[in-house]
Amino acid sequence: MVLLAVFVGIGAAPPTASAANLEPCETTNPTGPIVELEGEFTLAPMHSTRKAWKRSGIRQKLIKPANQLTGRPTFPVGKVTYGSPATVDFKGGLKLRHRNRSVSLTRITVLSAAGKPAWVRASAGQGKVNFFSVKGGRRTFDTETGELSRVGYARLTASGAKVLNRRLGLSRKQKLKAGTVWGYLNLYALYKVTEVDDPTGETPEEPPVKPQPPSALPVTSAATVKWYVRDSFINYVASGAGTRVENGATADPASGPLDLVYSFNFPFASGWTIPETPEDPENTLIRSSGTVGFRYCTNTINFTVSDPEIELEGDTASRLIFKVNGTDGTAFPDQRAVMVKLMPGLAESHNVIDNGNGTRTVSYVKIPGFVPPEGTGIFAGFYPGYSPEFEGQDPRPDRFGFFTLTYTYSTGS
Repeated sequence: MVLLAVFVGIGAAPPTASAANLEPCETTNPTGPIVELEGEFTLAPMHSTRKAWKRSGIRQKLIKPANQLTGRPTFPVGKVTYGSPATVDFKGGLKLRHRNRSVSLTRITVLSAAGKPAWVRASAGQGKVNFFSVKGGRRTFDTETGELSRVGYARLTASGAKVLNRRLGLSRKQKLKAGTVWGYLNLYALYKVTEVDDPTGETPEEPPVKPQPPSALPVTSAATVKWYVRDSFINYVASGAGTRVENGATADPASGPLDLVYSFNFPFASGWTIPETPEDPENTLIRSSGTVGFRYCTNTINFTVSDPEIELEGDTASRLIFKVNGTDGTAFPDQRAVMVKLMPGLAESHNVIDNGNGTRTVSYVKIPGFVPPEGTGIFAGFYPGYSPEFEGQDPRPDRFGFFTLTYTYSTGS
C-alpha cells in the first residue's frame, strides 16, 4: 500500500541541510488495502445516574486509555466489524467501587443493528455480559464512508444489575435497579478499507523558489512554525513505527484518545515579507529547518519531509513546500515538493501587532491545509485534491491538517 507518490511543482531549491537518514525497511509486504479506523463513544452520566450512585454508595472511575478530557467518559475505538449487528470494540474501561470492594468492566463492546436496541457488553472478570441497553435514540450508518453513529440513553440491564450488586456487595436498599439510566451514549466509528495499486506516477519537477521582490522587508525571527498533520494519517502510521523528528525539529506532547503526537515544530531559518494592505494580501516566504519521518514498513510507507518553506499570498497561492525523501513503496528522490495547500483567510485567528521598536509580529493560528488541487501527490490514491465541491462536507475528504505561524519582521523605520 502506498501513500507517497508525487506532488506537482517546478525550479531550483535553496541550500538545505543534508538529507535525513532513511533506512529501507528490511521486508515489505505487497501493496495492500488502506484501512481507516477512528472513533470513540462517550457515556455521560445524568443527574438521575448520580443520584442512583449516591444512594448505592458507589463511585465510578475510568481505566486508561479511557479519559475524561472533554468532561465526559470517553472510550477510543479499538476494532470495528460491520455486519448485522455492527460490532465496535473499545479500549479502556470502567471501575466501580463500594467501600472496600470494586469491579472493573473491560473489553467493552457496543452491538448495534438497524431498527433494534443497541447493547453495551463488557467483561467483569469472566465472560461478557450485556450491562446496558440503548432503546430509542438514533442510528445512522453510511456504507460508502464506513461511518456509524448511535445515540441514546443507556440503561442498566437486569443481568448487569445482578453482576454489579453481587460483586460490590450491595445490600437490599443499596442495590442498583434494572432500568437505571447509566448515561447518555454517543458513539461514532469510522472503518473503511480502500484497495490501492502500486504507484505509477512520475516524479514531478520541483516547484519554483518564490522570488523575493526588491521592496520586501526582512523577517528577523519566527517564534512558532508548527505543522499539524492530518489525524487519520498519524493514527494510521502509528500501527507501524509511526513518526520521528531529526535535525532540530521537535514533536509536541502526545495527546488525544490514542496518546499520539499530531503536531511538529521547525526552527526558523530565514524569510521576507511584503505586509498585507487593505487592497492586497501579504506576500511572504518563511524558511525553516528540521525533519519529520513517517514509517510503517508493513504497508511500505517510509519517507521523510524536511526544511519547510511556507509561502503566503492569499487563499489561492499559499502553500507548504517540503524537501521529500522516500524509499520502499514511497520512493521519492530527495527533492522539494508541494505538500499542502494553505488557506490563511480561513485561519482560526490572525493578528498583526506593532511592537513599537521598528518591528511588527504577525500570527496565524491553525491555517487549514488541503491536499493540493494540482494532484493528490504525496498521498496519491487515498486523499482527493482540493475542490470547492467538498464545501459543506464534515469532515472534508481533501483536508490535511493545519499550520500555525508567528513571525516578526523589521519595518525599516
